[in-house]
Amino acid sequence: MTAPPLEPDTGRPPITAGEDLAHLLAAQHAELGEAWHRIPELHAGAREDVFLHARRRLAVHLALEQVLLAPHLDRGDAERDALAREVVSAELAEPGTPGFDAACTRVAATVRRHGVAHDAVVMTGTLPEREQGVVVTATGLWDGVGDAYLGNTWDEMRATALEQLSPDRA
Repeated sequence: MTAPPLEPDTGRPPITAGEDLAHLLAAQHAELGEAWHRIPELHAGAREDVFLHARRRLAVHLALEQVLLAPHLDRGDAERDALAREVVSAELAEPGTPGFDAACTRVAATVRRHGVAHDAVVMTGTLPEREQGVVVTATGLWDGVGDAYLGNTWDEMRATALEQLSPDRA
């Protein structure tokens, strides 16, 4: 018998059922929307820190949804593509400029639309052990546990997060 994956002590109960995963994703949608909405209101140093943190968390969140939910949903990648365009737009703008602030505001709005669509998905039943392991890994990446470096750019963060959560990962 294999030992269950070690879950970081986050104070959250383990995610073992579809309902638990749905609550986790809904909480992440709310946190992401708030973080992206706040960025334009922050001073320069905090703005860049929160921008880096928000991109990392968004990359992990989308990778988790792509690995666990996308195979079961009848949706294309248009939503992820729209988020990617807006995040890259913010990356290309100088922090503190109206273009940066507008891009972050568009990301916040897109995250909220994404959350509304995904929060309507009903998930039930016990998650298979492999999927529970994916959630543990994603939660660790979301919390910044360990030394997992995802990259500096959105494209790097997305690719690395998806690689870390991939079921084919050895």
